[in-house]
Amino acid sequence: MPLNLLLSLHDEVFEALIADFLVFCNYEVTAAYTQNDTINYCKDNAFDIALIDVSDEKDIELIKYCLTLKPDLGILALVHGEVSEQMREAIPLPKNQQLTLPLPLVDILESIKVLDDSLKSAKLKTLTPITLGSLCINKQNQTASVHGKTLALTLTEFTLLNLLVQNINTPVSKDDIYPKVLGRPRGQYDRAIDVHISSVRHKLQQLGCDDVYIESVRGIGYQLKKRQISEND
Repeated sequence: MPLNLLLSLHDEVFEALIADFLVFCNYEVTAAYTQNDTINYCKDNAFDIALIDVSDEKDIELIKYCLTLKPDLGILALVHGEVSEQMREAIPLPKNQQLTLPLPLVDILESIKVLDDSLKSAKLKTLTPITLGSLCINKQNQTASVHGKTLALTLTEFTLLNLLVQNINTPVSKDDIYPKVLGRPRGQYDRAIDVHISSVRHKLQQLGCDDVYIESVRGIGYQLKKRQISEND
């Protein structure tokens, strides 16, 4: 099955050149000619990788918004040479996903292949059941269990718990949790996630999950931690 690519570039001639080259390489390609088109395509279509031009702050905000809509979307930023180092630091992507223009088309193609391999590897890893003490998370069928007993979670609660499991022992900010779990930014006095956290904690305790717990991190958010059990316990 061919890879689905979304192109969001400022120069229509350059965009057409890249599109023709990628189609020749057996990729499915859709071109977005405005930022609104890019957002609408991300909302309505399942793209594997997006190539987005970066020449100013608006382009960086576009990348952030696309990642909010589709956290698993692979993005390659085609950064114009005149972009400052300070602006580059604001791009919410790893350095290997930031390509500086001008760049040969074959280098762009190679970066697409590398990112695709990385995304497939990450997806396979996330689908492998994770066991943390008495807690087991199976993302493939979206189920969780404690001591082998099914943990009765809503889809939102499962998504929340899975996010914390993926970041074990690392605080996850509420600003990150809201778009990834609820699909929207955090409101000023929004406590929806706090309510879901309370529910998940209660359900874990009900099944006797005493070796893994959700810790509140003041001023940041939450983290999942494994309780240290001494030999005398």
